[in-house]
Amino acid sequence: MFAMKVKVVAAVAALVVGSTVPPESEQYRKQVLADNALRPAEQLSRYHRYDFSPLWLKTPNENVLGFIGQGYQRLRIKLLTACPDPQQPGRYLVAGKSKVNETPLPFEGTFRLLHVREAAALPAGLDGAPVPAVKAGILLAEYELKEPAGQRNAGVFRGVLRTNWYLDRHGKMHYDDLRKHAGAFSNNQAVGTWQSYKTRRTKPCNWGDYRIPAAGDLDQGAGEFSPSDNYVANGWQSYGQAWVENDAAARQKERAQWWK
Repeated sequence: MFAMKVKVVAAVAALVVGSTVPPESEQYRKQVLADNALRPAEQLSRYHRYDFSPLWLKTPNENVLGFIGQGYQRLRIKLLTACPDPQQPGRYLVAGKSKVNETPLPFEGTFRLLHVREAAALPAGLDGAPVPAVKAGILLAEYELKEPAGQRNAGVFRGVLRTNWYLDRHGKMHYDDLRKHAGAFSNNQAVGTWQSYKTRRTKPCNWGDYRIPAAGDLDQGAGEFSPSDNYVANGWQSYGQAWVENDAAARQKERAQWWK
């Protein structure tokens, strides 16, 4: 009976997500689920009792990186609040701000869990040290974040978010940073689009913690994110000055609370 229930949940999730998210987001969802490092069994219903919202609020904003458009214009995203919807298990109410160039805009919307999968093996600690995890895995959530319709250059973000998590021996849910010491660490990876209210045109729009998923030739870094010189003029000037050139004023700008 449980196996049948899991199959039904997975089938319904696949049907719903396939009809509501951008094609690139659906491709990303399938790519994540095909990872051999994950157990194939769907665990969505078993994890509804956990609150994942703290995992989306953890990362300092200077480490949340994003782009919008074919030219990889820099996008800043700040999630300010996230809480479970008491009326719908697996649905979260979220709010925050976005900024392109010098124009911050508020947004409100939802994250809706689509899949929860457990890792086939626990991650290794630094130099083989033990880790506090007894279980680890990923979640995939569909997001829709709406900027105010009356504002200039406003629109809607839609896509799929991947978050890596782990449980400790006390049953507490954690943001998975167990391999933060490793090269190319990332988490909270969002793949989707932004659609203008005015023109109805869509632009690719991705973001994430420490790295950006599906960033094409924007990211030239090995161990950490580094924007290509081809796109520095598209909003990435202070980032390179701060973290590559170690400019103190640029670092202060990167860490500024622009959403306040």
